[in-house]
Amino acid sequence: MEDKLDSLIKAVNDLKTSNNKLVSSINSLFDKVATITNKINGHSAQLNTLSSELASLTTKVETLEANIASSNTKSSILINDNLISEMIDRQSRRNNVLFFNLPEALNDLTNASSDSTFIQNILDFLNLKSKSNSVTRLGKPSSSNTTKPRPVKLRFSDQKDIFELFSYQNKLKSNSTWKDLRFSSDRTKQQQEYMSHLRQELLNRQSNGEQDLIIKYIKGTPKIINSKN
Repeated sequence: MEDKLDSLIKAVNDLKTSNNKLVSSINSLFDKVATITNKINGHSAQLNTLSSELASLTTKVETLEANIASSNTKSSILINDNLISEMIDRQSRRNNVLFFNLPEALNDLTNASSDSTFIQNILDFLNLKSKSNSVTRLGKPSSSNTTKPRPVKLRFSDQKDIFELFSYQNKLKSNSTWKDLRFSSDRTKQQQEYMSHLRQELLNRQSNGEQDLIIKYIKGTPKIINSKN
């Protein structure tokens, strides 16, 4: 009888021990679940923060794209406006020729008359049938006694007259009276900058040993070419 009672007590104690272990395991699981839940909640908070930051970044990118598109549109309009202005400016100058080193009288009235006479003598010397429509000194007269005369602008009615004039430039240089006279087309600011760049490039290439290089107008555009080609 006592053996059975001892066995029963032992069984009860074993059951209690097992139950305690089970409770301990369950509590441990609850702790792990709580830890995982906290981590999930922490990750959820981080995801919410990342989502907010991503939304903010997306808005900034869209704003930046809109600004770039607007800037490109404005730049395109500005480029087109500048291009149109340049074309109009070139068109207005296409029949002009600038003369340099033409002697200048001190008196304005005398100067205007002598300029016209000088120009006509030059055109006659070159056997040009055309006449300039206008002869104008550029810039304000200098108050100082300077030997450098102001440029003279001639305007012709037809551009072919200008081409003909340029073809006789060497003939003008061979004359002792007009050997110091120089003339060029009436260039826009953009054309002047391009020509200045071209001259500098020519000097650089010549300094590097390239020979027989000249600047020549090809279809109205100055280019550096080899004179022997």
